[in-house]
Amino acid sequence: MDETRQLPGIPLTTTPPSRFGGRFPVRFRGDDPERVLVAVGVALVATVAVLSAFYSRQRQDLDWSNYTMGLLATLGLLGVAAVGWLYARDRDASTDLVAWPGAFGAVSAGLMIGVALDDSDATTYVAGLAVVALSAGGYLLVRRDAFVTTAIAGLFVTYLQLCDDLFDLGDGGDNVAMAISALLLVFTVVVTVAGWWLPSRVLSGVLVGIVAVVGNAVVLYALGVVATFQAAFSGLENGGGVEAKRFEGYDNDVWVILVFALLLIAGWGVAAYLTGHVGFRLLIVAMSVSVVPIATLALAVRHPTWWEVVAGGLGGLLLVAVALSAHDRSRAGASTPPPAI
Repeated sequence: MDETRQLPGIPLTTTPPSRFGGRFPVRFRGDDPERVLVAVGVALVATVAVLSAFYSRQRQDLDWSNYTMGLLATLGLLGVAAVGWLYARDRDASTDLVAWPGAFGAVSAGLMIGVALDDSDATTYVAGLAVVALSAGGYLLVRRDAFVTTAIAGLFVTYLQLCDDLFDLGDGGDNVAMAISALLLVFTVVVTVAGWWLPSRVLSGVLVGIVAVVGNAVVLYALGVVATFQAAFSGLENGGGVEAKRFEGYDNDVWVILVFALLLIAGWGVAAYLTGHVGFRLLIVAMSVSVVPIATLALAVRHPTWWEVVAGGLGGLLLVAVALSAHDRSRAGASTPPPAI
């Protein structure tokens, strides 16, 4: 089964404590229509905030009509969450009436702050930290996973801006891809470890894992595209009829990214063993099947057959070993006499 294992000293329940003592009644059912309606309603209102963020600064001056709609959407989401907390908290565990409007209202508030500050140096920090603060406050009130999701989003935006300010990632240096992958590794490890002691540890770990998988795949793909164009241009500079040599300037970046990916896979293996959750196992598969093939493209591998032999051989050995172990356990169980009554 893929149910999360109980770890010593770590509660698994996500049922939020009431400020009057006790816990909310949890009535999650597959046929509960209120949760679906809340999700659809939040999606539509949050879309208004996103549209407002896109178009409010399309021209140099602030478009107040669009911005006002974004403000109303943000206030509406936060207002519904507040009303739900005051008057429907005993039903919130079933309807999401506090968690979802509150969490996406926090993101909308961050967007509106970003639009108001425009291109100020502090825009990303203020907006991102506002999302984190509102999400943390909401989580402390109701202990729901929706606030964890938006808090991670706010942290990631702030983290990227901080890293760009510190390391100037936009200067196009030779090691920028390697640096981005390293920053993704650090963020993934820090958030996973920090969230490990919360009931939502699986959600936070899997979310940042998805960011790491997608981020590394995009970085490797960009390296492949850049290397291909540089090789093509070098061929043109050396004479149109000369076959272009492969550009090797980013090979070190690719190999380092592969090492970082391997470290993440190892960490997710440990997390999967400790929790028993399928999410970490899916991350292992997703990282391997996305990063390795794209890396061969970035390296312009002429004989990928050897990569296939190594990957297939190692994977096959693991599967055979597990199959033999399962067979031995099955035989041992069959030969064990039933206990005496």
